[in-house]
Amino acid sequence: MINHDNIHALRMLLSTPRRCVIVTHPRPDADALGSSLGWKRYLELKGHSASFISPTHYTANLAWIKGTETILDFEDEKNNRVARQKLAEAEVIFVLDFNVQARSEKVADLLIQSTAAKVMIDHHQQPEGFAAITFSDTTYAATAEMVYDVICELGDEKLIDAVIAEDLYAGLVADTGFFQHSNTTPNVFKVASGLIARGASPDYVSDKINNVFDERRLHYFGYALLEKLKVVNDGRVAYISIGQSEARRFNLQLGDNEGLVNYAFKVSTVKLSVLFSEERDKVKISFRSKDDIDVNAFSRKYYEGGGHRNASGGKSMLSMEETEKLFIERSKELFQ
Repeated sequence: MINHDNIHALRMLLSTPRRCVIVTHPRPDADALGSSLGWKRYLELKGHSASFISPTHYTANLAWIKGTETILDFEDEKNNRVARQKLAEAEVIFVLDFNVQARSEKVADLLIQSTAAKVMIDHHQQPEGFAAITFSDTTYAATAEMVYDVICELGDEKLIDAVIAEDLYAGLVADTGFFQHSNTTPNVFKVASGLIARGASPDYVSDKINNVFDERRLHYFGYALLEKLKVVNDGRVAYISIGQSEARRFNLQLGDNEGLVNYAFKVSTVKLSVLFSEERDKVKISFRSKDDIDVNAFSRKYYEGGGHRNASGGKSMLSMEETEKLFIERSKELFQ
């Protein structure tokens, strides 16, 4: 939570210039990138040195977010050396948009071993208690929303310039589905208003997130919806399965599946939508749900996953055929 005690502790921690590092989760989405880059710029404007490390590549369709050119990609050989050095020298490490150190994958060992003070800013369920200062609140729709409130609580709203505002706005609208999801609260609109007042451009961000399609990707979406969408369990469950051969056929790139899982909700009866993506050694799974269907608990129970009540991820080590068959049976329990 954001309260007087953790705000005071953070203010004291940042009262003198610090060597700061920001780490987010692998395959960062718009909220991970927007919140981390916005926070990085805030720290720099406060006089701190700040580096942002992503454990993996970020998707090309998010390269428009301001500050992405400064990201230290841990998978890149040159950036990896610099990132390791920055982590070794860090006085403060900010963990944004995830709450379990192991989830940072290749960065995890370095993160766990670091003696730097750690600060968590995150909105997911079941946080791990590793941080010296923890801002963790599942009532927030996005980490970017939390970052905005933390900056304001620190008394630094005036430092939110157009760059920070646009970065945070990108994260906010991505995680609320442009204010369509059930996590859209009065505070979401309050924060959005503040960010727009500070220079965020809603039309620009909307265009970049919703309309960055090339012809190949548009054809892929058409194929997936026409040929691969299945609706089962009395019309309440929908799923799309994409095999490796189809990924090669459409030359799928990192991020090309973004948003595809949501299209099934255009079928009025669908309450649970799932995307299965076959990889070399596993099937990656994206869950989305409506109303009180808890896919966070479901993915934790069966698929080594987790996330939010209505949006989670997981994986299956079975074949695609076996994964589909078992999922159809397991999903029935969500409607009992």
